[in-house]
Amino acid sequence: TNEGEGSAAEYAVLPVYGEHKRAVSSVSFAPPTKQYSNGASASSNTPNLATCASASADGTVKIWQVDTTIGRIDTAADITSSTQLTARSHLQGHTRGINDVCWSPTAEYLATASDDKSLRLYDAVKGETFVEFKGHQNFVFCCKFNPQSNLLVSGSYDETVKLFDVRCGECVMTLPAHSDPVTGVDFSPDGTCIVSGSYDGLIRVWDTATGECLKTIYAEGNPAVGNVSFAPNGRYVLGSTLDSKLRLWDVTGRVVGVEGENNTNESGQRTGKCSKTYSGGHTNNKFCIFSAFSIANLNRQSIVSGSEDGKVYIYDLQSRKVRQTLDSHSQAVLAVDAHRSLELIGSGGIDKTVRFWAPPGQHHHNS
Repeated sequence: TNEGEGSAAEYAVLPVYGEHKRAVSSVSFAPPTKQYSNGASASSNTPNLATCASASADGTVKIWQVDTTIGRIDTAADITSSTQLTARSHLQGHTRGINDVCWSPTAEYLATASDDKSLRLYDAVKGETFVEFKGHQNFVFCCKFNPQSNLLVSGSYDETVKLFDVRCGECVMTLPAHSDPVTGVDFSPDGTCIVSGSYDGLIRVWDTATGECLKTIYAEGNPAVGNVSFAPNGRYVLGSTLDSKLRLWDVTGRVVGVEGENNTNESGQRTGKCSKTYSGGHTNNKFCIFSAFSIANLNRQSIVSGSEDGKVYIYDLQSRKVRQTLDSHSQAVLAVDAHRSLELIGSGGIDKTVRFWAPPGQHHHNS
């Protein structure tokens, strides 16, 4: 058992897995939602049922239904006894690999970012393409919906961040955001800000309404940024960098500089203060690897990260210690996500599989 903060049962791999024809690039759990007015629901409200989308270099998204109450595999060696899941939906249409998939906050739609330079909006229930978003000049690498579900933000190898109107598919803003490919984007929980990260080593916070750059953040040594996300409270940004570190940046503060030095950068813009660094577990210096906040259980809030050694690492949010290592992938884990109200982690990577992890005696936590 795990001693220390919020001691509780450890995560174990569930005896089911999903599979793609090529590497899994992104996994995303549907947000827990109310039923739609028409009675259909993409994201089930059954307490222990979760819906997860996975995107792949094979150009498809698959949607999986995961029951967290099914038996667990207690020994890592026994993974051969797991059952391959049948995807509930299979979303097609992109002509090249998909780099990212995200759900709308209502769980009615999914958006995808692809190497075919476009994004697509899919109906989560029917699996049909609604809208195609064009305008990027190179691979589209990342995407996210705003909380109101009317805007989609994307980042691309063309070094720009674009904002699209979800309903009509038109690009409403293009930010010349970075000087290298944009690897991560996210909206703040209230939708007023966008964060972007890039191979140029910068994390930038933007005003959604005006496109003004509010903050520029970078770690010492300027390591390339592989992923960025806002913390659920909107105060922090989590950045994954290709120096095998995750950093939590306080983006609410006034004028502070590189990892806590009190200054502004050359252009006088405000930056952010690094409040926590997570390292010593995961390896990351080659691929862009996802990280996620796991906060369903308030007694053990964590940061989850994929790793190039084929494992998933769970860091304690406060103590920064490695709480647990999850091991059942045979190659680098590129994609991770944590469910918002269930203690459930999804992972995927180069071995083409999607794995799910949960502690025994699952409890449903209110989001």
